[in-house]
Amino acid sequence: MNRYINVLLQAQEMELALKVNDVLHKNTDTEKSEKKLKNDIAGLKESLPSNIQTELERIAIRYDLYVVPMVNDCCTGCFMKLPVGIVNNVQNTANCIACPNCHRFLFEDDKPIDRPDKPPQYKGIARFSSPILMFSELKNNTHAEVIEEMAQKMAEAGFVEDGKAFSTALLQREALSSTSVGSGIAFPHARGIRACGLTLAVGIAPEGIDFGNCDKVKLIFVSAVPTQASVFYMEMISKVARYFSKNENIGKIASCTTPEEMWKIIVKIGR
Repeated sequence: MNRYINVLLQAQEMELALKVNDVLHKNTDTEKSEKKLKNDIAGLKESLPSNIQTELERIAIRYDLYVVPMVNDCCTGCFMKLPVGIVNNVQNTANCIACPNCHRFLFEDDKPIDRPDKPPQYKGIARFSSPILMFSELKNNTHAEVIEEMAQKMAEAGFVEDGKAFSTALLQREALSSTSVGSGIAFPHARGIRACGLTLAVGIAPEGIDFGNCDKVKLIFVSAVPTQASVFYMEMISKVARYFSKNENIGKIASCTTPEEMWKIIVKIGR
């Protein structure tokens, strides 16, 4: 992959992390971690050639994502079928190539893996999940072990291609800033993951897990976020966070003892 595209992807991931922090940590002091992220983003952008910096500023005015995958010869930002010449340049050139329609920078990516189940056409957040991804009793007792446990279960169920790579990415994201938001909830997530589209799994840790703050985490929402689905993730996680801002809803799912009970609650969110 082009080295400048790598820099752009890193900066984009950090900017999206800031946006997620705004959603998840509205009542939490995250000033220190946000300042570090902003400094890191500025440093990455300053390392780019001036012409790329200028183009980046223009794209960022219009879009949250300024670098997107090319899948099946299409830009996943605007879904335009790309001319053959553009496709070949994205595949072969050392330069940063932009979509001629939306002007986002492009990189080559594989199409999402096939989803292992054939679900009904759910509305709300259920369309990003499955009864198979409801884990009513997690076995491990540290945050790293629980994240690895859920990542592996998602891979075994066929929703994520590589469980080890996924768990590593989840822990790296957790190191940027904790995804624990208080009230016993955490939202570990990782972008750029080879998965069957945006994917959400839910786990219950009955005894509670230490995620680095005062609250023991009992509900863990793990998301695999392919790069092209990053904007949809913001929408999904906002709905989940809003629903579980009410203690009564937290209590309902925390008291579930079977995946079936959990799934009935997930189906109701964001319909």
